[in-house]
Amino acid sequence: MGELKSAWEIAQEKANKLGKLSVKEEQRQKEEKCRQIGQAMTQRWLGSSQGQNLVAEVNSYPEEEKSLIARATLDYLVEAIDFQSSKSGVSRLERAIQGIASLEPKSQPITERITKLAQEHEQAERKTRQELESNYRELLHQLRISGTAVGDINLEATSEWQPAQQGLAELFRPRLDSLKQELICIFEPMC
Repeated sequence: MGELKSAWEIAQEKANKLGKLSVKEEQRQKEEKCRQIGQAMTQRWLGSSQGQNLVAEVNSYPEEEKSLIARATLDYLVEAIDFQSSKSGVSRLERAIQGIASLEPKSQPITERITKLAQEHEQAERKTRQELESNYRELLHQLRISGTAVGDINLEATSEWQPAQQGLAELFRPRLDSLKQELICIFEPMC
């Protein structure tokens, strides 16, 4: 009667038949593993408001993986920078910038410019919102609807809000993309 083998033993036998991975394939797998770790670190960082230390977390990994994990984390943090995230509060944008600054101190001049651009975007959005609200209040006043019958106007439900948002995005996106590219070039000198 044959000997029973565990699933691990069977998998090991099959792997032995296939042979060892090439150096290139091992490197690719290591890079993929580090990218996944960097992505998870970024998600935790952006999702928490506590004082998690990204640098300490990256430094907790073996020396040969640190730079790959830091690079992946920086890539995901740069990807997270957008003005859409500011709608849920500027905190996500600020957290991404804080994370980048802690992992790469040389990025501070660019992250400061991104912060200023975000403030500029927020002011433009606030001005657009006020103009649309004023237009709607004027329209309601012309229809003889006023007083307590008029509460806050839900601009997001109006047909004018989406085009106004898209216009702002089109105005600010090229500048933001340019700054994000500058950040990437700091991390990757061959840029």
